[in-house]
Amino acid sequence: MRFLFLFMLIVSAAMVPQMAFSEQAKTIDELVSSVDSSQCAGCHSDIHDNWSKSWHAKSVTDPRSLRTFRTFILKGIDKNKKPAGAKRTMLRDMCLKCHAPAALGASDELAEQIAGLVVTAVDDKDASKKEAAIKELSKLDINCITCHGVRTPGGLVEVRTTEGLVEGKLPAPPEPNTIFGPGDAKNPPHKDAIGFNTIKSENMKKSEFCMPCHHGCPPGMSSKECPTQWTVYQEHYIAHGGKQTCQDCHMQGKGGASHRFPGIYEKEFAATAIDLTLSATPTRHYDHLEDKMMPAIVMNVKLKNNSPHDLPHG
Repeated sequence: MRFLFLFMLIVSAAMVPQMAFSEQAKTIDELVSSVDSSQCAGCHSDIHDNWSKSWHAKSVTDPRSLRTFRTFILKGIDKNKKPAGAKRTMLRDMCLKCHAPAALGASDELAEQIAGLVVTAVDDKDASKKEAAIKELSKLDINCITCHGVRTPGGLVEVRTTEGLVEGKLPAPPEPNTIFGPGDAKNPPHKDAIGFNTIKSENMKKSEFCMPCHHGCPPGMSSKECPTQWTVYQEHYIAHGGKQTCQDCHMQGKGGASHRFPGIYEKEFAATAIDLTLSATPTRHYDHLEDKMMPAIVMNVKLKNNSPHDLPHG
């Protein structure tokens, strides 16, 4: 399978344009300048408010993510004494490619800085330093441009080292000065207001649009080998006649466009995906070790998964 994956990467060179970062960013501000979405809130306040309460809005700075990154850095990279550039290659290509797509343009030096900020945000004893590190890392969280600046559903681009070797494939970066949306794009204000073109994209309504970051398997792997949301969704739901898209469930709201993206961690939303019936009957149980009769309960559990993929999943 390893050789098949490498072969697929090499063959794809003729079909997928190479991603070029001739001038890699040296600071986080420089890194995120092309994906700044601060101006979006002025006109899209409701959507921005929904997004701010979503897990996308803390894709890097959620404490669980930070702790996971920290362990990966200290146990997976530093402990194994990886060569120069390892933090850029491993942290970026294995974690931040989805949690912080803007980090694709980070230089080796900046990747080292980001890794240092992650460790500070988790381990530092000084609360002010932790807070400052988290604030700086929050600039990398997924925002409006992360999704609305990308044209192709499931778009993957090839990434090469400075020596020209294929490192792998990553989610497509935003197209410069372009906003994609599922609407009709009639008389869009983006051009005059912020100098961005606005293009209608039906791709944003497709599940394939979510796939690059909610999949993660090499090409050709089945759900048995790599049970991600995507492989299970395709093989156990779509293949059996299912019609709902990721957006149909996870963007429920007025007009089906909620940007809070609720998931299994929210009780009310989880209740729509699961039918659960419990019945309990009191009884008694003879405990042979204690040589006495003990109170007990007989439980009958009926559980039905109504969602298009395995639960729990994330």
